[in-house]
Amino acid sequence: MDTDKSQANNSGEFSLLGFAAFLVIVSLFMFVSTKAGTRGVGVCMMVGALIQQISGRIEYGWEGRPPSGYITGWVAAVLNLVFVILGLAMLIWPDIAMGILGWDKK
Repeated sequence: MDTDKSQANNSGEFSLLGFAAFLVIVSLFMFVSTKAGTRGVGVCMMVGALIQQISGRIEYGWEGRPPSGYITGWVAAVLNLVFVILGLAMLIWPDIAMGILGWDKK
């Protein structure tokens, strides 16, 4: 079966970036502290939202398949703003974020 390149997304270059971010986040959680890992998740949320804002759309669908569709326009801008605010909150107040997410239990 041939693949239609026009329908395939161009996220190949971002998959390596995403994998590197995953390794950094896991390393922060394992070798530094839960607070550092939570801050790293916040930074990744903000960077991801900024990348989506620059592209002007948010893809949705099943992972590993071409996107089912895109959220665009002012709705995408509002969602990206929410993601940036949540990421900033995780960066500034990691203790509160860890409590909400249940990452502070011992």
